[in-house]
Amino acid sequence: MTTTTFILFIIIFLLPSIYQRSRYALQPDHFLKISLRKKVKLQIHHAHWGLIYILISSMWLIFADKNIYIILLAALGWGLLFDEIIPHLKMPSNDRLLELDVYKKSTKPTIILIGIVALIFFILFLAFR
Repeated sequence: MTTTTFILFIIIFLLPSIYQRSRYALQPDHFLKISLRKKVKLQIHHAHWGLIYILISSMWLIFADKNIYIILLAALGWGLLFDEIIPHLKMPSNDRLLELDVYKKSTKPTIILIGIVALIFFILFLAFR
């Protein structure tokens, strides 16, 4: 990795936190109305988008040539994810039974998701070997 690529990686890694924290400081009401959450009825956070970007960039790095764009996509994904790690760890949870119930009810969708990702990896493996 060149010095320029590394510097760009760090900048892109930092941008999500700078953007999200600045926007929250300036427009906290913006974060109260998230239309996508209402439409899909899921608690989507920017960390989830980060995981998607990390998955895409990981697949690309495994099966295709490395380039600056995919490295920066990984940096963006990591930045989005890391911005929410501490808030999630500090989120109070007074209902362990609810947590376990949600975990139990998410077993089938989780297995389906993991199966789809594994299938995509397998298809890419066959396509690029």
